[in-house]
Amino acid sequence: MFYETVFVVVLFLIYLTLWELKRRRQKKVTGVDPEVFDRSSDPLQQYMAKFSKFMTGYIVLLIIFHAAGVRFYSLFTRFPLLDNFQTDLFGLVVGLTGLVLCAVAQRTMGNAWRVGIDEETKTALITTGIFRYVRNPTYAGLMLLTLGVWLIWPTWTMALFAIMFYLFLEIQVRCEERFLLKIHGDKYRAYCSRTGRYFIRRGNRNRNR
Repeated sequence: MFYETVFVVVLFLIYLTLWELKRRRQKKVTGVDPEVFDRSSDPLQQYMAKFSKFMTGYIVLLIIFHAAGVRFYSLFTRFPLLDNFQTDLFGLVVGLTGLVLCAVAQRTMGNAWRVGIDEETKTALITTGIFRYVRNPTYAGLMLLTLGVWLIWPTWTMALFAIMFYLFLEIQVRCEERFLLKIHGDKYRAYCSRTGRYFIRRGNRNRNR
């Protein structure tokens, strides 16, 4: 349906705009490009950088194929239970919520924001604002965005993208946690003990207020 394509394209364009504006603004202010994936000397990070580009190309193709109404066996067939306007609208709200979470995280991180692991510049450990409650609000937001897109287009191909993307984030998060522990030591270890990776820890809600 046409409105489904509009919903997904709007979400995707907001996502691209958020990242590009933040990258350009930060590069102008600091002189440092926060896109550091390709500059890593770690073989795993180099692989993750390539996989990130593959995933970007994959989602662009999925958007084109879904918008064009491609039918290939059952790969692009929507699950009947989720194929309705109410679910599409809910998916849009979920996706927008994820983008808001990403925007808040970007703003809170300030000049410490990076895409990838910066091995050359030591950035501050951000534990204020939304980071008081969750260590990775940006990734939590991206997960919500992906879930929202899948709710709008509940097909096997989109589900496959979501699974691969979640696995990608899980690996990247653990790489970043290992790096931050190496850089910030006990301070980061204490921070991890009182915050959740993606969600607020139930026992810490009142303590963090």
